[in-house]
Amino acid sequence: MAIIAKKYAQALYETSLDKDVLDLMYDEFAAVDEAVIPNQDKLKAFDSDPKNIAEDRNSLVESAFKGINEYLKNMLFVMAENRHLSILPEVFKAFEGLYNQYYNQDFATVESVHELSQDELDKVGEALIQRTGLSKLIITNVINKSLIGGIRAKVGTKVFDGSIQNDLAQIERKFIRTK
Repeated sequence: MAIIAKKYAQALYETSLDKDVLDLMYDEFAAVDEAVIPNQDKLKAFDSDPKNIAEDRNSLVESAFKGINEYLKNMLFVMAENRHLSILPEVFKAFEGLYNQYYNQDFATVESVHELSQDELDKVGEALIQRTGLSKLIITNVINKSLIGGIRAKVGTKVFDGSIQNDLAQIERKFIRTK
């Protein structure tokens, strides 16, 4: 289903760019995604129930997603028609990736032993931006007592580990190699 989700996301992304509504689309799609996640199992059951004809699925989209822009609603109608409403969170994740790529930004998770101040997060963010070449990072601070000290940052698939836990592990590996 990942390939299908990417196709929906790509189509919506291209439409958003063509119609110059990318930011609006992202905001509305994020709200839809947030509303759908707790109901994903229900959507999956609804999608797979052969009793739900296309008209029923379209009625669900019409009633559940009132007020969203026409392009997003049209995609939801197509997804309903093809019994793909349950993959909406995957479509959003793929769309979000395209959105972030467009703005040269990404999400970063910064693990630390204690909660970092906004000033500390800003400094870490600046350092990560320099290392990654991104324009912007959306940073989340996660407490991880096992680090002992320092921080570990994850940006996309990259990990920057400046924790004491990592330092100790490297020292341990050196001792093992010298035996």
